[in-house]
Amino acid sequence: MQEEFPKFQDKQPGSRSEESIDLKRVLFRALRYWYLVVASLAIGLTIAYMINRYADRIYRIEASIIIRESKENAEAKVLYNNPLIDLYRNFYNELYIIKSYPLVQSVIENLDFNVSWYREGQLKTTEAYHQMPLTIDSIPGLELPYQFNFEFKYLDDNSFSLLVPNEGGAFPEQIFKYGETIIIENSGFSIHKIENKDLASIRGDKFLIRFFRTEQLTSSYVGKLNAAWAEEGSSVVNLSLQGTTTAKEVDFLNALIERFQEYDLEKKNLAASRSLTFIEEQLDIIADSLHGFEEALERFKQANVMTDLSSEALRVYQQIELLETQKTEFRLKEKYYDYLNKYLGEKAWYDQVILPSAVGLNDPMLTALVGQLAEIQMEAKLLGGNRENLDNPFFKEMSRRIETIRKDIEESLRNLRETDAIRVASIDREIKSREKDLSTIPAAERRLVTLRRNYTFSENLYNYLMEKRAEVGISRASTTSDIIVVNPPRVSGGLIKPNPKQNYLFGLSFGLIIPVLLFLLIEFFNNKVQSREDIEKITNIPFIGGIGHKKADSNLIVFEKPKSAVAESFRSLRSNLNFFTENKDKKVFLVTSSISAEGKSFTSINLSTVLSMSGKKVLLIGGDMRRPKLYGDFGLHNDFGLSNYLSSGMNFKEIVQETAIPNLSIISGGPIPPNPSELLMTNKMERLLEEAKKEFDFIVIDTPPVALVTDAFVLSKFADHTVFLVRQSFTPKGVLRTIHEFYQNGRIKNLSILLNDIHKSGPGYGYGYAYGYGYGYGYGYGYGYGSKKKGGGYYEE
Repeated sequence: MQEEFPKFQDKQPGSRSEESIDLKRVLFRALRYWYLVVASLAIGLTIAYMINRYADRIYRIEASIIIRESKENAEAKVLYNNPLIDLYRNFYNELYIIKSYPLVQSVIENLDFNVSWYREGQLKTTEAYHQMPLTIDSIPGLELPYQFNFEFKYLDDNSFSLLVPNEGGAFPEQIFKYGETIIIENSGFSIHKIENKDLASIRGDKFLIRFFRTEQLTSSYVGKLNAAWAEEGSSVVNLSLQGTTTAKEVDFLNALIERFQEYDLEKKNLAASRSLTFIEEQLDIIADSLHGFEEALERFKQANVMTDLSSEALRVYQQIELLETQKTEFRLKEKYYDYLNKYLGEKAWYDQVILPSAVGLNDPMLTALVGQLAEIQMEAKLLGGNRENLDNPFFKEMSRRIETIRKDIEESLRNLRETDAIRVASIDREIKSREKDLSTIPAAERRLVTLRRNYTFSENLYNYLMEKRAEVGISRASTTSDIIVVNPPRVSGGLIKPNPKQNYLFGLSFGLIIPVLLFLLIEFFNNKVQSREDIEKITNIPFIGGIGHKKADSNLIVFEKPKSAVAESFRSLRSNLNFFTENKDKKVFLVTSSISAEGKSFTSINLSTVLSMSGKKVLLIGGDMRRPKLYGDFGLHNDFGLSNYLSSGMNFKEIVQETAIPNLSIISGGPIPPNPSELLMTNKMERLLEEAKKEFDFIVIDTPPVALVTDAFVLSKFADHTVFLVRQSFTPKGVLRTIHEFYQNGRIKNLSILLNDIHKSGPGYGYGYAYGYGYGYGYGYGYGYGSKKKGGGYYEE
């Protein structure tokens, strides 16, 4: 029989296991308060619906372009082997350039994005992009009123009204004519009708006019524009951005691609234009020299009968002419070297450099360096670089790179000059050798050779430059952009935000999570005993049973309703107590608890009643002499009682009162003494119990709370078994830890725990009582003194 109450393993109070959350209890509470869960779900789904209905719809717009690897123009390469358009291209910079502020800003300005119309709805305002039959123009000399948002109202086909809402009357409602200048402080604008468009589309609606600074819009678009290579190693760039107005974003991407193509052409044509300028400058100089030599030759022929050279003179002349032709190229290179040296010494940002290929200089080192310089120049120009913003960290770095390249170019020029000087010196020696041969020729022929030599040299140089100018012209005329549209801008993938399914899922999830989280928090912060499992997590004191909640006003529930569920629970308690005291004929039971209002008097009365119903004589002793009250439930008096026996010498039979319940007698607490604990510690208390055992089979002692006074500890040594009461949802768990310590150190022996007032049952509450009962305890210890009766039981204020 003892196996029904096994010993539990010792555990330390406050261990991790006792603080764990009972998930079954949380689930049961959620099912019990299902209407809160349903309300939370309704709120979550309603919020999701409102978001889906009124949130701005965001779409993804995508486009793809290919950046061809820059190659020579096919026709120029075949005919002239012209590398003019083969500019140095750093593909790593292309993604940065396409997102650069100046490039994006030029697109914003061309599209007039700094003025927007919005249609006002009851709950939502949407942009009316390209939907208005009106246009807004700026006033020369005045900026747009960026600090205001205007409410526009159509009045008729000739007039409208404007006001600034919520601005404290800064701009009260005024009426204007279409085309009229609107001046506000130092800003202004005008609204015009668009020809061939009917104003009927805006009648009855309200619109907002918002002005945005170009810098603000540029920053916004640069931030949301994405540019990335389609895959590693490819030259395809994917462009994308997200926005609420798809037509506007498509227009932006189209304009951005067109502007990028223009930039690419500008970069290519700039090289040809610079080269053409240099060539034409040289042609102007050489043309004057050629004209002078031509006139001198003509005058010589007119003054001399000789019009041609002898065979020997002609041979020497042809040799010198060949050498002078070779020297022509070096002369042109020398001019370019002089130009480049002067250019590098004078310019700060080098925005006009001419490529070596313009003069036929094909040195790979110099071509690469000047090409890099030209590329950096274009980047600096595109990104707004100038002499005023050199303090910017980005342009400081760019300036440092230019300075490094400049030094490399100067070093390369020195090397080229030295190499060319050696070759030119060799040619000069050959020319001097041939000139010695001329000494044997008559003076007239020598004079003719010199004139023809100077004329031919200038003519060859002139023809060479004319050929280069033709090549540059062909290159510039045939140049095309390397930027090709692969996929034009379009809406891709449908609606991004809001996501109706996802929002409803979130609404459903949050609708479930919030109440469950609330119940989890309630469970986590609830420090009151809820179930047998809670007790067993904290202490290994034997659990003796549970008493349900009673609804009747009277505490004599077992006597008045012997067939009730509460009466049955006390019968079960009686049987369980016999397991602990089965070897004794006379038994003393002590009923106590930790704090007041846990049902000690109610339990003592009904335990005594159920014991008396078994045919045994039972004595109920009111051990609480501070707040005696047991007599009231039996309709008896408190004129004398336990305090009289212990202090004034009344005998045992004089203080015993018979109740209306057969076999049940009572000793009331009696008049309140000044020293209850000291009276209980006298030998008279032991003598009283010895006398009671002679006449009664069971003695039940109702005591004060152990956490407030020491009376229960004094009386526990006389008890054969002590019943410690724990009230569901009322007794703090910390109390169990305290009583566990008392039990462990032996201050209270033969102890068991009774769970009282079980009004919650189901999963997580362990003890399956569904009686529903309440009890009263109007004790006055601590907060118990302020108890009031309510609903058949007592509650604490």
